[in-house]
Amino acid sequence: MSRFLTKDKSALTSPQAASLHPSHATEPTLPAEDVYLLLDGQRIHYKVAGPLDAPPLVLLHGIGGSVNWWKRNLPELSLHFRTYALDLPGFGYSWRLREGYTIGKAAEFLKRWLDFMGLEKINLLGHSMGGQIALRLAVLYPERLTKMVLIAPSGLWLPLRQHLRWFREMPKVRVPLEQTLTIALGTMRTDMLALALSLQAIITDPEVLTTLQGLHTPSLFLWGTADIVVPPALGQAVLAHVPAGVAQLAYIEHGTHDVMYDQAETFNRLALEFLRGNNAF
Repeated sequence: MSRFLTKDKSALTSPQAASLHPSHATEPTLPAEDVYLLLDGQRIHYKVAGPLDAPPLVLLHGIGGSVNWWKRNLPELSLHFRTYALDLPGFGYSWRLREGYTIGKAAEFLKRWLDFMGLEKINLLGHSMGGQIALRLAVLYPERLTKMVLIAPSGLWLPLRQHLRWFREMPKVRVPLEQTLTIALGTMRTDMLALALSLQAIITDPEVLTTLQGLHTPSLFLWGTADIVVPPALGQAVLAHVPAGVAQLAYIEHGTHDVMYDQAETFNRLALEFLRGNNAF
């Protein structure tokens, strides 16, 4: 089921819109609904599922990603939350940002989207670049967030020599073919200019440390122990910059950078325990 919305939230006829009926995702067993909207003249795509009266949860993918990266999480998360998986601008089926790419601009876009959607206060789950954007939003607009789960957020990096050593010594895991194809398909749908500008933005972000130091939203940082992109050693480094008592850190054995996909069962359990208030790991 799909809808296409304008800024006044009215539905438009569109090649992508197979149906213009309101969401029926109050039944968690129903498939997620694809929604296309025009926000300031820019097409944005997201998937939504879960009970209409459940607390909202927004999912932000990493660089080169799309909503499909959450295909093994959305069904479980939407049993408990009204869950929105967003294609960030320039990725999946969303158009690129006209104003250019920085982490701050991405966070401001996310705030405009939340305003458009009428989502006053949310839980937020961000992966890699999505985690970096989530952190910035949490510092700029802390009143909009309840809790966050951050999967190997980008921003801090190991020295090159140390990263290469990790590449040689890291645990070797087999990545399922389905996961490789899903990741590859997400990258193929990416606007290549958006990809290049986003990569530059996450590497050159000058406010990474001040963002971490200004975090006051209760947060769970999750890392896979076989993450080759953002090595798990960075977990402790990130936590060292966050105010005491704000965040927790957990590792998932054999998890890759896309731990929410290859270790979905463990990931879903830890994320839900934290978001629903049972924080004993």
